[in-house]
Amino acid sequence: MTKSNAFYAQSGGVTAVINASACGVIETARKHTDKINKVYAGRNGIVGALNEDLIDTSRDACDRKAA
Repeated sequence: MTKSNAFYAQSGGVTAVINASACGVIETARKHTDKINKVYAGRNGIVGALNEDLIDTSRDACDRKAA
């Protein structure tokens, strides 16, 4: 089975709720490595996707204590 990449974008100011939502998506995707290769996030939400300004989240750890 071919693995696909996932993309996450959310707009709005930085808040603990948005950070926790992003972390939840990223952590869940990482549990499904049989289906998902990498998770990319758009810098500044959908604007990042439109400008191809993506963040490879595989380099970052979700730290629930910081949220």
